[in-house]
Amino acid sequence: MTQEEMLNLAKKAINETPGFIKHNNFKVEDVSTEYAKMSVELTEETLNPNGVAHGGLLFGLADTTMGLLARTTGRNVTTINAHIDYLKPGIGKKLTCTAEAIKVGKATGVYRANIYNEEEQLVSTVTATFFFLD
Repeated sequence: MTQEEMLNLAKKAINETPGFIKHNNFKVEDVSTEYAKMSVELTEETLNPNGVAHGGLLFGLADTTMGLLARTTGRNVTTINAHIDYLKPGIGKKLTCTAEAIKVGKATGVYRANIYNEEEQLVSTVTATFFFLD
């Protein structure tokens, strides 16, 4: 499988699979084997009772962005461990998440994600370990 085919499969898995990702309107903005970027538009349904982005939405966006990057290896993955730091309220109309690999091994990969608001202020940081299923 070529690198371009792997990237297209990874994008397709995110963009076309029904469920949590589609329900929350996560969008792939950019992806390569080195970097992934996704975004989410904030709506009334994505906010917590305090009127800011729900922490679960932030975690889901980061997990999905890192998972997208991990899938560019051509392998299926699942999250086995993750840690999130909420640094600033997620407010505005749109949040953007970027991900990079820290270490990719034979059975696992460690990734880092950062979520930014429209003013490019850091909202959350996440690190996660993914297990390669195949």
